[in-house]
Amino acid sequence: MNSSDTYRKKIQRVLRYIEQHPDEITDLDTLARVAHFSPFHFHRIFTGLVGESVAAYVRRLTLQRAASRLSYSRERITDIAFEAGYESLEAFTRAFRAAFGVSPSRYRKEGGSLTFSVRKEIAPYPFYHTNPEVSPMEVQIKTVEPVLVAALRHVGPYEACGPAWERLHEILHPAGLWTKDAVAYGISYDDPDTTPAGKCRMDVCLTLPGGIDTNTPELVRLSQTTELFTQYVGGGEHACVLVKGPYTLLHPAYRSLFGEWFPQSGREPGDGMGFEAYYNDPGSTPPEELLTEIFIPLKPRTTAG
Repeated sequence: MNSSDTYRKKIQRVLRYIEQHPDEITDLDTLARVAHFSPFHFHRIFTGLVGESVAAYVRRLTLQRAASRLSYSRERITDIAFEAGYESLEAFTRAFRAAFGVSPSRYRKEGGSLTFSVRKEIAPYPFYHTNPEVSPMEVQIKTVEPVLVAALRHVGPYEACGPAWERLHEILHPAGLWTKDAVAYGISYDDPDTTPAGKCRMDVCLTLPGGIDTNTPELVRLSQTTELFTQYVGGGEHACVLVKGPYTLLHPAYRSLFGEWFPQSGREPGDGMGFEAYYNDPGSTPPEELLTEIFIPLKPRTTAG
């Protein structure tokens, strides 16, 4: 079995699990264990292969079951809506109409003629193959040495992290710790497909000058008197891809990396957090010239015993 088939088989196992536990609220950590994937990266793998988030997939299956009950039972539409997890008939009707193009009442009335066309769209395992938004990517596997960085935590939409970078500069520059050859890194802890934008967590980070370590007095002082903290970025093998262009290209690049490259690579993402390196200043660089490198940690290769 090749690597791509292995990934597909693992995701099929998750899809079957979801179908067999329709009334359970299944968290991503549980599904990651079912698939034997790292919980840090499971959702991106799922979305990359299936073409939609876990929540969207579950919602479609829920509406499909509701449609079946509308066709073959005489239950009240309100009862079906509540059992499908909707708090009101109005919310259920909006979701149903968005999925099927008709209201639940009309579907019930004409269900026999609509069922086939609807179910034809909802394939059992609708694997997603290509991402037309992103050109074919050159992915390199690199051994990345751990790098000490100074960091601040940003909570909120990732695209609104500008004030955190400004604050980082405000703290480091007067102390002589913001240098021209420093590299900026971002560590995103939450998948924006599954986390409300206002709760997404990101560390904005900057490499420190040579000779600086966690015991350097000035760094210790700043860590004690401001919100600054230090941590290490990297360590070990990483899958790396350089993206040229506006930051809006990063999300589809992640989709392609997890949905296309990983399944064909023979490698799996590791348990650590991925990160991004920003190689130029968005304030002085045209969006089409921005260079961002994505780093995803890899599980060590297994050797045959």
